[in-house]
Amino acid sequence: MSLPWWAAVGELAVVAAATAYLLGTIGARRLGSTVASFVGLTEVLFAVLIAWALLGELPTPVQLAGGVLILAGVGAVRVGELRARTAAAAQ
Repeated sequence: MSLPWWAAVGELAVVAAATAYLLGTIGARRLGSTVASFVGLTEVLFAVLIAWALLGELPTPVQLAGGVLILAGVGAVRVGELRARTAAAAQ
């Protein structure tokens, strides 16, 4: 099956750009700005995992340690926000 070139461009514009932007905005609002900024750092982790899975590029120990630190940072920020909400609700 062959599609015209403008169908592929339209798909890229709607699915890859507009939908991703919309879902990213909704997710950032639900997470809050602080957590969303740290979750954005996980893009690097997924890039390393995809390179590992698709290209066979094994992450180095430094990359693995960095990934663990990023995940720990995301968790710490999330716990801090939950504690702040609980403290604010208690007052």
